[in-house]
Amino acid sequence: MARPTRATLLLLTALGVAAPALPANAAAADAGGAAPGGEVIATAPSTEATGGAAPGVAPPRRANSSRTGGALAGRKPPRRVLRRQPGSFPTTPSRSPAPSAPITPSPSAPTVAGTFPVLGAYSFGGDDARFGAGRPGHRHQGQDLVAASGTPLVAPVAGTVTWKANQPSGGGIYVVIRGASDQRDYVFMHLKRGSVLVAAGDAVSAGQQFAEVGSTGASSGPHLHFEIWIGGWWERGGAPLDPLPQLQRWAGL
Repeated sequence: MARPTRATLLLLTALGVAAPALPANAAAADAGGAAPGGEVIATAPSTEATGGAAPGVAPPRRANSSRTGGALAGRKPPRRVLRRQPGSFPTTPSRSPAPSAPITPSPSAPTVAGTFPVLGAYSFGGDDARFGAGRPGHRHQGQDLVAASGTPLVAPVAGTVTWKANQPSGGGIYVVIRGASDQRDYVFMHLKRGSVLVAAGDAVSAGQQFAEVGSTGASSGPHLHFEIWIGGWWERGGAPLDPLPQLQRWAGL
């Protein structure tokens, strides 16, 4: 027989009419749901209606941010910032250090055979161009050779390029060549931008062009600032020589 609805049963009861008997399994199904054969199945309330947890079941535990690396459920953990330890950065030199005090020049040293570094017209300038001339905060540690911008510069002796760098507030673009036989450092400053033909580590022969006269850095006009160091340029124990006697020998004076 067709099963009457709950609304029909209520209406019959209100009219005083006896309600038809229902099968046991139908009554059970109406009370809570029954499987075929009369087995009653308990229907759990919807998890949506109970806030996400069924009766007798603990709600899902939220992740503790301290145990998940500082991240809540559904969020990415905070990005860790790696910091380098002091001294771990590359230390490619870019300029010579500024002297804190005047450097005592080395005693006179014998000159060596070689080639004059300026391949063109030049002059030794005046007293201000000499070794030891006064400069703001220090003494001039080289000899200036006045020449036109673009005049070729050649290596005075065979050696190896140890420095190629730029000091915008001082020597400008510069190159240091260490002599192969005498181990002296020959320093060339204020070189013309874009004219340097060598890099650190390159071997050069005497008379080989490597750059041109310029006016980069703290310069009042085109010229070559030339230094000679014994014991290493800006190294412990190193000291500059007065380059004029050596330049005069190379010039045949």
